[in-house]
Amino acid sequence: MEFSISRYYSAFDVQNDFDIDTSDIDEKLCHATNALANSWEAVHHNTELLEELIDLAHGFQQLDSKHKKQVNYLISSSLSNASRQCKIMIEEGDYVDTADVLKSCLEKYGYLMFVLLNFLSREDFPTSTSARQKQSSVAWNNNCQQVDDALASIVPCLQLDLSKIFVTTPEKNQLLDLFLRPIFHLMELPERMKVNNIRIVMFRIISLAVTLHGSEESVQNSVIQSLTYYPHLPQYMAELLHTLDKSFDHIKLAEDILLEISQLEFNANDTNGPKAVSEFLVKMSELSPRLILKQMASISQILDNTNQSLRCSVIETCGNIVVDAFKAYFNSTYSSEDEHAEISMKQISKLFSLLKQRTLDQNPFARTKALQAMVKVFNQSPVKEYVVGALEPSESNELDVDPANSWYQEVLDVAITGLYDRSTLVRRNAIKLLSKILIEHPFSSKENLRMSYTRWERKLDELKAASQNIIPESYFQKFADQNEKRESSAPKGSLKTIDEDDMDVDSEETHKGNDKGDEEQEEDGESGPDQRESVLAELNSEINTEDFDKVKSLMKLWEYYNCVLAFIRKLERGVAITTSLLFSKNRNEVLEAMDFLVCADAYGIENASQGIRKMLHLVWMKGSSDEGKSIASQLVECYKLLFLTTPSNITAQQASEMKARNLIKITIDATVADLASLEKLMCMIYEGKLIDWGMIESLWYIYSKAGSNESRYSQAQIHGAIIVLGMISSANPAIVQCGLKSLLEIGLGSVGRSDLVLCKHSCATLLKIVQPSKKRATSQLFTDDSEAAERLKGILLCYTTQREWFPVAEQAIDAVFRTLQNPITFCDGIIRAKSKAVFVKDSDAESSTVALTQLLFIVGHVAIKTIEHLETLEAQFKKMKHDIEAEKSNQRKASTTENELEMIGGTSEDDFTDVVAYIRETEILYGEKSLLAKFGGLVTEICTNRKAYNNLTLQRSAVLCLSKLMCVSTKFCEANLPLFITIMEKSEDPVIRSNCVLGLGDMAVCFNNLVDENTDFLYRRLTDENLMVQRTCLMTVTFLILAGQVKVKGQLSSMAKCLENPDQGISDMCRLFFTELATKDNAIYNAFIDIFSGLSNDDTLSKDAMKRIIKFLVLYIDKEKHQKQLSEKLLVRLTKAESEKQWNDIAFVLTTIPYKNDIITQALEAGFKSTASARE
Repeated sequence: MEFSISRYYSAFDVQNDFDIDTSDIDEKLCHATNALANSWEAVHHNTELLEELIDLAHGFQQLDSKHKKQVNYLISSSLSNASRQCKIMIEEGDYVDTADVLKSCLEKYGYLMFVLLNFLSREDFPTSTSARQKQSSVAWNNNCQQVDDALASIVPCLQLDLSKIFVTTPEKNQLLDLFLRPIFHLMELPERMKVNNIRIVMFRIISLAVTLHGSEESVQNSVIQSLTYYPHLPQYMAELLHTLDKSFDHIKLAEDILLEISQLEFNANDTNGPKAVSEFLVKMSELSPRLILKQMASISQILDNTNQSLRCSVIETCGNIVVDAFKAYFNSTYSSEDEHAEISMKQISKLFSLLKQRTLDQNPFARTKALQAMVKVFNQSPVKEYVVGALEPSESNELDVDPANSWYQEVLDVAITGLYDRSTLVRRNAIKLLSKILIEHPFSSKENLRMSYTRWERKLDELKAASQNIIPESYFQKFADQNEKRESSAPKGSLKTIDEDDMDVDSEETHKGNDKGDEEQEEDGESGPDQRESVLAELNSEINTEDFDKVKSLMKLWEYYNCVLAFIRKLERGVAITTSLLFSKNRNEVLEAMDFLVCADAYGIENASQGIRKMLHLVWMKGSSDEGKSIASQLVECYKLLFLTTPSNITAQQASEMKARNLIKITIDATVADLASLEKLMCMIYEGKLIDWGMIESLWYIYSKAGSNESRYSQAQIHGAIIVLGMISSANPAIVQCGLKSLLEIGLGSVGRSDLVLCKHSCATLLKIVQPSKKRATSQLFTDDSEAAERLKGILLCYTTQREWFPVAEQAIDAVFRTLQNPITFCDGIIRAKSKAVFVKDSDAESSTVALTQLLFIVGHVAIKTIEHLETLEAQFKKMKHDIEAEKSNQRKASTTENELEMIGGTSEDDFTDVVAYIRETEILYGEKSLLAKFGGLVTEICTNRKAYNNLTLQRSAVLCLSKLMCVSTKFCEANLPLFITIMEKSEDPVIRSNCVLGLGDMAVCFNNLVDENTDFLYRRLTDENLMVQRTCLMTVTFLILAGQVKVKGQLSSMAKCLENPDQGISDMCRLFFTELATKDNAIYNAFIDIFSGLSNDDTLSKDAMKRIIKFLVLYIDKEKHQKQLSEKLLVRLTKAESEKQWNDIAFVLTTIPYKNDIITQALEAGFKSTASARE
């Protein structure tokens, strides 16, 4: 039967099982091999041979590996031989008479290769982990080799001028389809595409078919189909088009594919298609960015697509093109000027404008991708070299720095605007862009200065002073006015966060508006140099020609300095915003902010130090980033880089002293909160072995210089040294032991008494000699007659009018109870001695008042520490009893302590607790032998008769003492609570009111039932006229509520009002409170109705403020069940609203809650009048 390629091609199905007689397979192979070896045309003349070859090809799957290899070699080598012979005949011109024979042979060999490749493509990559895996791997390797050989034999065939053999195009296309169709089948297996040799040959075959034989349409359809259905092929299809472009100089296919892609429409539920197209575009832009650039007009249409993946891919593509454009334009990579002119700065500016527009895309992922593209531009292209070259031309003094400077400033504006974004992902990448801009800033070579605004401003002033005799001041002012106008016209980031719901969706009108804006900016940019030239022309008319070049040079330098200052101002703004992001909920964002602040500090940005100090409080933040890096460990790394890194060319002693000085620097001007966080951080740094003994010795050395005349160390540095030593001692008490002599002689000696701040920190360091978490070992404690006890006694009994004595006394009493063996006896002696000094000795009224003030402070603090001491003893007793019971159960009692253990074991924990409670209630303040009992009435008398005892400091000390004594006994607290509340309400001193708030909070912890009925008085202080009292009250109430010490009733509306407090600190603290409250058993949902009622009925609160508070609170009611229940409750209230004001307030809440139904919608549309009529 005559061979018909169309019939065979249509009838072949690789899924069919073809039967083959393998009994004489060797004979058939031998016969076919000999026949084809004698004549490659035998396949045309010998029908029996052709049928044998077709049977061998169809039965390829039934053959063993040896015969498969032979069949593959036979067909591949025959096709190669036939192709070579055809080439010779065509070159010699002897093909005309034999054209039909050549055509027949190529068709038959082509069909055999088509069948062979289809069967070869069915081999699967081995994924099994069984014992057969090795065998499968060998089979796969053999298959790949056979595929490689088969594909290599096709290349010579496609290198022929097939149009001379195949008269009609359909015939030629059918032959080409025999090769291209199985090749695209081979591509469907991901592992096949990873084999480099096979992939290269496949790309070459396809490229030859496209470039020499016009198969663009067929290949285009196959490429589009591959992109749509096979997720691993997009990057390889991009490589194919790149090969066509670079190796075969063919771009038409790529252009057609890009045009078709730009017009594709995907189903809303289809995610694979857009993803594949996105990967293809990105890969194409990486491999052939200029090819994409030519089709940017059509590709940019994808930006109007609703699918975010497609928009993101175009944005990333644009970034890759800009990277290549910068490299091409500024590295002169092209050989001819025409090619160099192919990419101009105007094109780069347009592409950058597109990126800039996409930073305002409605989707946060698209905005993020735009920022990432800008970061990539800085990372991979010579942007800095361009800007530096524009700002500092080497051979010209032309005053044209605007284009380069404006471009850099625009990128900085984009980064700062991104910091205000609502999406944390966008903010993170905005911080990365800001970091990259800072690192790659173009002003580093001039004068070799860091980005310190003060230093650059000083340089500008020096330049103006030096130029005063040459250039009149009026001309400087003209330039300054132009710069201010240009800077004020730059885009500013909104101070409000970007709400995705409020952003406009991209449309043609939006793009037109943006284009119009760009044109206006270009016009402004063009007018800038013209204005400067006019100023220079005016100068030229007034100044001698000889001096004009010098004037132009000075003006160039003057404008350069102004560019730097404008750049630094924006950077400082970015640093300030980033500092506010340090406490973001997203841990990755926090880490980015920390890294940027460290970088900003390294470059000398002046307000970066504020962010570095705020970073201290991150030491308490738990959690880690997506990569598993914790915030605390990153903070340690940052501070190590900032303060514990020294030059390598100094000695170890110099390095230790430098590190010590750096640590001291952190403590200067630090607040109490800063010091608390710093102590935690110092312990972590010490545990990380980043502080050696050389640094500790340097700190003790600096501390030892207190009171000396040496001016090398300031008083602040000496204070900082003992503060740091005290912090590190929390991790290792041996550090205190090391410098105990200096501590007692200097800090607790005469030097300390003259410098009470030093004395306070010395006492705080002394008490670190005993760890509070460990059992009090008698061997580690001081006796009552030790030097340390005497020094502490001298401090407590000294008379001074300085207010700094009170914190010193507090630390000294803390040290007494921590470090002495018998603190109660010791304090008894202190109080008696101080009482004699007040009541027995003859002294004037002022001295007696000061001494009485000191005495009351000591009494109050000793009372509190006595309670703590009892609680410590109780805890130690319980722990000892548990240890004894464990020893008894294991029968490991020591014989030497048997009697003691039996005696302790006979006392129950409840008995001991009852004894401690009895001592607190009846002995400390009411016992006949109790010394503190003598002062209860005295303190009450002073607080009651404020007119008789009108000294402000005495009143403060008395109220503070009263609050501490009230925390000791329920009886004393109940008796004096009305007096205490009256003082809190009516006292004119904000310090007394603040102390009362704190005292009432302590009482709520000690005697919850007693104080719980009077919490309304506490909440009133939230609206105190003094800001300090408000802040203190908010902190106190926050602790009590979150710790569960007080029951939340209707007072949360007072807390909610603090969200609108004009003080930013109070507002932020209140936001933090509600954020934490939202995590506790639906607390905000349960209290929302009460909060809303309180806010709605508060006439002092504006409606706008109430709406903002409600919007904030509703965010925390995120469960649909709660939203539904709350809406139903409010709907009932809506129908019962008695006034239009109430109706409007309830209606606003209902519209704010995401849950909606038809009943609610109808009620809201009906309005108040309809509700009132229905009720009537």
